[in-house]
Amino acid sequence: MTLFQRLPPSPRWVRWMLLVSVLGALSACQRLPRTSLPAPIPLASKSFPVGIYGVPGVADLQAVHAAGFSLVMGGLDPAYMDAAARLGLGVIASPGSSAGSAFDAAKVRETVRRWDRHPALAGWYLIDEPDLNEVPVEQVELAQDTVKAAGAKKPTALVVFRGWNLAKFHTADLLMVDFYPVGWIPVPAFFQHMRHGVTAARVGGKQFYAVIQAMDWAAYEAVFPFPPPFAPRPPTEAELRSMTWGARLLGADGVVFYPYRDGLWEMPRHPDTWKALTNVVQEIRRWEPIFAAPASSRRPPPSEMMSDRRNEALEPSVFWSARTVKQGNGFVQAGDYWILVNTTERIQQLRLIDTTWLEVRLPEVCTGDEMEVDIDGWIPALAPFEVRILGPIPTR
Repeated sequence: MTLFQRLPPSPRWVRWMLLVSVLGALSACQRLPRTSLPAPIPLASKSFPVGIYGVPGVADLQAVHAAGFSLVMGGLDPAYMDAAARLGLGVIASPGSSAGSAFDAAKVRETVRRWDRHPALAGWYLIDEPDLNEVPVEQVELAQDTVKAAGAKKPTALVVFRGWNLAKFHTADLLMVDFYPVGWIPVPAFFQHMRHGVTAARVGGKQFYAVIQAMDWAAYEAVFPFPPPFAPRPPTEAELRSMTWGARLLGADGVVFYPYRDGLWEMPRHPDTWKALTNVVQEIRRWEPIFAAPASSRRPPPSEMMSDRRNEALEPSVFWSARTVKQGNGFVQAGDYWILVNTTERIQQLRLIDTTWLEVRLPEVCTGDEMEVDIDGWIPALAPFEVRILGPIPTR
């Protein structure tokens, strides 16, 4: 991630922020009990890539591994890489030089030859945000060609800030977007950039990872001060969950959070944010058969929005997707599931217009309770940024 100047939040967004403190706690997934540790997560369940930036030391590797992460952005120190391999963590690392005017092809060739076959190496990080750093596409392509010519078998990766810029910076095997809205613009802008990123990646047949904000922009004001009005804060647990599940429903092949430690933001000094993040990550691991499942051909029933149809970024206010789990685990059963994601900080109301679903009770994965569709087709309102997972869905 490269630090850069951001636009100030709109006055309308500031007014909406006042609602979160009152309504945010209504999220169904947030009603999960937090008084005891979650059930153990089998290592075999960590198949979906969930990563985090800024993991500099071996002790940090152990911390993020215990939290449920499977991928880190790190260095190439022998002790570090060997520790990552023992833990089963993948490492995406720089090939010794970043794409740009100071690119050192000889250093890259040497680094690739030495490290490409290390079992912990998951990929080569070509450049961070070439769109913000004004790096020409040709220089990124040179870095890609150099890594491949050096004999690399591991995939290359790059990240851009604006999702639509992957239309030109698409040379790597793994394409990522890191758009961090919390504290300066409405969160729904995140989904807009992820949709652009997924679309660009799919056109080129590439993998796409969503990079999600897990820090407070206030930690960076000494480096790049934001103009007023500016209300920096870390994302709430509900926002982290909504961005994570929303990115997956849009088609992300992996999710990566920023950061654990980067010299300015130190996650161990922010236990509340770390707890919120690890809650979301461990939910992914418990419900991984649902999270990782592709979209089902069995679509959700027709419905109508009784509140906002679109959010501030003109994305749907509620993402609704059907997923089929072919093989469950100790936490979820095989079957069809519905995932609903409120992409806004406002309550959203939906009504089913398919009469076969009236007066039906559906299991809620997040709470262990049931959701009732009433006689008029109304379902319980979605709280701000709520993620609701229903299933297994009975056949109608």
